[in-house]
Amino acid sequence: MSKYQNMSSILVVGIISYLFIESFYNVIVDINAHIFMNFSHILSIMPTLIIVASVLVVEFFLFMFKKINKKNKPFILLYLICGLRISSQFIFLPSMIFIVNFLMLFTILLFFIAFVILIEANDAYMSFSQFLGSALIGLGIYFTLLVVDISSNLTSDVIKIIPTFIFVGVIIFVNQRLFNPKSIEKLLSDVDAKNVRNPNKKNISLFHFIILGVLFIFSMMWIFNPMALSAYDIINLNINGLISNSMNIWATYGFTYYILLILLTAIVSYFIIVKYLLSLNQKMLRIIVIASIGMTCILTIIAIFVIQNDLTIISSIYTSLMTITGVFSIMLYLSYLFNFFTFGSSKKLFIGIILFFITALFFLVLHMNIMWYEYISLLNHLIIQIITCVALILISEIKNLKFQFKITDRSFQLSRTISFTLMTILIINIISIGVVAQNSKVESTQNFNPTLMTWNIHNAIGDDDIFSLDRIVQDIKKYSPEIIGLNEVDLGALKTSAIDLPSYFAYHLNMYYFYGYTFYKHYGNVILSKYPILEAEVITLPRAIPSAEPRSMIRARLQINTSIWTVFITHLSTEVDDRLIQVPFIVSEIEKESTFEKIVWMGDFNFEPSSVEYSLINSTSILNFTDTYPFLNSDLGYTGNFDEDHIPNKRIDYILCSPDLSPNTSDVFCSISSDHCSVVTQF
Repeated sequence: MSKYQNMSSILVVGIISYLFIESFYNVIVDINAHIFMNFSHILSIMPTLIIVASVLVVEFFLFMFKKINKKNKPFILLYLICGLRISSQFIFLPSMIFIVNFLMLFTILLFFIAFVILIEANDAYMSFSQFLGSALIGLGIYFTLLVVDISSNLTSDVIKIIPTFIFVGVIIFVNQRLFNPKSIEKLLSDVDAKNVRNPNKKNISLFHFIILGVLFIFSMMWIFNPMALSAYDIINLNINGLISNSMNIWATYGFTYYILLILLTAIVSYFIIVKYLLSLNQKMLRIIVIASIGMTCILTIIAIFVIQNDLTIISSIYTSLMTITGVFSIMLYLSYLFNFFTFGSSKKLFIGIILFFITALFFLVLHMNIMWYEYISLLNHLIIQIITCVALILISEIKNLKFQFKITDRSFQLSRTISFTLMTILIINIISIGVVAQNSKVESTQNFNPTLMTWNIHNAIGDDDIFSLDRIVQDIKKYSPEIIGLNEVDLGALKTSAIDLPSYFAYHLNMYYFYGYTFYKHYGNVILSKYPILEAEVITLPRAIPSAEPRSMIRARLQINTSIWTVFITHLSTEVDDRLIQVPFIVSEIEKESTFEKIVWMGDFNFEPSSVEYSLINSTSILNFTDTYPFLNSDLGYTGNFDEDHIPNKRIDYILCSPDLSPNTSDVFCSISSDHCSVVTQF
């Protein structure tokens, strides 16, 4: 194969790898928004599920059972991928978004199967080391767009229109010249007998596909998810000035640090693995593979004692160490597996992909059940994954002890194309992070009469089942509030496409922010402010019902011109018994303030003005809160419990203030963007 052809194939595989990562995260958020949120109305989503299942079965049947000649498969699949990606950019109907993204994910898997078969047939086309390097290029492209789009990986983002058409254009151009049926037929006709059955490689077992399924979910949920990692780091506090200047360790949002750390570690690991480790004797290589995965397992288990609680510099260092170890160990295992095992027959590869898919799906379902029904930390689930992975790898290697692969019969060389491309992508990421750092500097307002907003945004999943961050941003901008309290906000959670919602909102609204997590570091409340946040803390709220969802409260002190305001933001329990102890607890916390002045308490309280809980707010002799909306308006001001026409039937969201503050106007704003209305009060 010519140098040009090799460069072209590396670039295309890199782009397809990026599209695979992007489509995976989009499928997860589509499942959460369109299916999980509507599971109680299963009949309403049944048509969508039937369409998805039918299309997948037809596509699987056509491409797996030789209904389409193998020389035509890559060519057709690449055109399908291009068409689906362009469609996902412009479709807005929730059910169609889900169908297109799911179909694209599955189609990319089929392409990788066809491509691996091609490499197996003729490794002059591309070595597996180059294949892994190409996938790393795809990761770098994905990270570049994450930085530019402030952690959003949604296929429909406007900012992705130009890159999408460029990538599609490149794929079509290369597809016409490199993957057309005649070119593929020629490559297959040049197959060397020793290439088909390499005596130095052992047949991969179906067991390995299960391992790959576990590793894939572990990687996407944690090791290669910079937004999830940043939730355990104090780095996000730095941009708000909440840690001292002597610890001014990062200029922008925390996820950008982990993007750089992951990418740099992956590039260095790739060079070390290809240049040195793959040439070691098999005993030493196996020891290093098992030891590195084992170390990742140990660090993950210990993490629950080190980084689960308060954010400190120790948790930052430990999370960074986990990232470096995890990235290296996963890349080493993949290099070991792909270079010294053969995928055998097409039939085994197809069955293996099905096992990979089932394994990944199993751990996704387990993840949802553990976190959203048991309210257990993400780290607990990661421990289950990595222990399972290590156990399976140990069993697999014990079974393969008798096999001796002859590493000396193969040469491993660094591809100049991959090396140059990776370094270019790294530089582009560094420049992009610098640009974001410059643009994320907040211009403080001089407004003496601040406007406050509280809004339960339902994780940006609207009442129409569409997940959209930009709708939330545009709705907020209609009132231009200086202080915002948001409830139900994710940070790096898989169910909301692993996006760092607080950073995204802070950047696009040009505000400081502080994230107040609840039962685990990836879900909670956030305060956004045009005014400097002098200090902030997360206060855990008590529960009367142990099985109920844990709740928390943010306490923040803001510099509003010459005054210091204290703002409390919370999302109270849906259980009455919990709220009956949470309200008095919050009242007692507020009473700890030196004076009952310049104090605001707002959020989704989950109770109505006629409730017992409401009567407890001003039940002490010290507090005398003003409920701003009924103070200025005569209507009921409903904010929640929407009916089928998107009409709220209960008032459960509030902005309360101390008597020294004078509310001037107070409005309720309802939007399709969430299942709650916001309350907006100007003082």
